[in-house]
Amino acid sequence: MTMDKSMRMMEANKELVKQASFETYTEGNTDVIDELVSDSYVLHDPTSPEAIRGREAFKEHVESIRRAFPDLTTTIEHTAVEGDLVAVQFTVGGTHEGPFPDLDLEPTGETFEMDGMEFDRIEDGQLAETWLVFDSLAFAQQLGAVPDEDSATVH
Repeated sequence: MTMDKSMRMMEANKELVKQASFETYTEGNTDVIDELVSDSYVLHDPTSPEAIRGREAFKEHVESIRRAFPDLTTTIEHTAVEGDLVAVQFTVGGTHEGPFPDLDLEPTGETFEMDGMEFDRIEDGQLAETWLVFDSLAFAQQLGAVPDEDSATVH
């Protein structure tokens, strides 16, 4: 593979991840999932009790996040690509305005902002697998689902 072709592939993989794994959540366009995401896609999300498998399950997951956080924003801070792997450091935030089934949490009206990392595997030009890494305890604390360290009392 020539350097030029390799650079084009790296840029294409970055754009694929941006569209399939970030813009679907912020813009709510789940139609692109059929084109950009593998039918056998797997999402490993620390707030989900088990892996999310397949396009339809991913669409449902995106829609549930959009209902819970309709003003969700993401900022991609850094991206690194090596072969078929894409690593992304991001900031995400929003207001909890709808039920969040993964945490069995009714709307709190609280806002959150956190940093996270995402590792994506590309296969045959589609998003095949995603591993999310973020502080899910701090996330739950910001939503008021669990007390934060400052408000916890020791007996």
